[in-house]
Amino acid sequence: MGAKQMKCLSSSSPSHTPKEEYIIAKSEDSGELVGNHTEQPQSLEDVVKSSATDPYPGPEHVVKEESSTWEEQLCAQQEQLEKEMQETRKMVSRLQALLLHGSLPEDEQTSTLSFGDTASSEQQLILTRSRLDQSMEESLDLKRELLRYKQEARNLQAVKDALQQRMSVQEDSVLQLKQELLRSSMTREELEGQNVELERKLSERNRLLSEYKKELGQKDRLLQQQQTKLDDALRRISESYHRLSGCENNGYSHMMDTSSAVFQHRMGDELQLVRDALRSLRDSFSGHDPQHHTLDTLEQGVASLVDRLHTSDTKKRPERKGSTRSPGRKANHTDRESWPSTSKIAHSHSSPVLSAAASTKVLYYTDRSLTPFLVNIPKRLGDVTLQDFKAAVDRHGSFRYHFKSLDPEFGTVKEEVFQDDAVIPGWEGKIVAWVEEDHGEGR
Repeated sequence: MGAKQMKCLSSSSPSHTPKEEYIIAKSEDSGELVGNHTEQPQSLEDVVKSSATDPYPGPEHVVKEESSTWEEQLCAQQEQLEKEMQETRKMVSRLQALLLHGSLPEDEQTSTLSFGDTASSEQQLILTRSRLDQSMEESLDLKRELLRYKQEARNLQAVKDALQQRMSVQEDSVLQLKQELLRSSMTREELEGQNVELERKLSERNRLLSEYKKELGQKDRLLQQQQTKLDDALRRISESYHRLSGCENNGYSHMMDTSSAVFQHRMGDELQLVRDALRSLRDSFSGHDPQHHTLDTLEQGVASLVDRLHTSDTKKRPERKGSTRSPGRKANHTDRESWPSTSKIAHSHSSPVLSAAASTKVLYYTDRSLTPFLVNIPKRLGDVTLQDFKAAVDRHGSFRYHFKSLDPEFGTVKEEVFQDDAVIPGWEGKIVAWVEEDHGEGR
């Protein structure tokens, strides 16, 4: 019996029958050991029954999975097979532990099976091989778990890398948003600063506008005052002219000459008063004020009016002399030569009333007005000096005088004249000049 058992243990069978026979033979030698191992077939059968009665996919489960795709079915079957393999491995490990130690791994028994001194070395070798197989199986399980854990670690590392990449992208996006927010904040602060500056400029402009309005009101009042003075001067000139006209039939030529001289003197004084008023009014405006054009037009109108009055008086004087002379009294040649000629009547240097017989037209420009001025100088072209031009222009202050002339080498040029007794050059029968204020710059 014992020989047969040892022969069975030495046979290399893939099943666990030699181990079971060895346990049965050992149970015959030791009653206690037999009592323990008689329970093993029962537990082995229970394990086999439990493994046989494990739930497998029934028909109902198969019918439910028919609606899913074949990939899902394959995945589900693979998972089910993996679970079964794990359970089978656990059962094999429990059986090996039961065969080797006489108890299950979950039992707290630490005692190991001890063979008698009569145990042969072949039995110990078989036991060692069984333990080695169990260790190798456990090692394979551990390797599989290690591979699975490595795969999970690789998957987790890939997920971690993907998450880190997404995090870096999100951080870049957040950084870009912060930069845009910073630029927006800087732009907003800059706009706020510009708004503050514009508000300050607007308040400054409003203040200047109010000041300009005040100055304009003052200038309007001054203009009204000067206009009133001008109207009074014109009225006095008109009254003087009417009084002179009332003396036409008095029969005394000497009185007419005297009245004419008085009229010329008063007319020059009145015109000088008007020009002084216009000059003071012009000085009250800025250099580029549009009111300068109005004042220039007014001055030219007054000068033209006085010129027409003088021309009318000059034409009427011979008629008055002829009508007032008695028939029995003839004026001799000496008397006629002693009468004052109209071309030799003295005029004020501020009056533009000039003789048309021997006069020169002067067209001059100023830096305060875009409209040129036209005056007459009672001298022929070529005899007019800078002093005569200054007297005709009648402007106070320091000025520089340029005149249009023809140069043999350069053609048309602007010639500046400095000395008062220098002769002014002409241009096509008249004088064209530019009067500029002298600001003290070096010539």
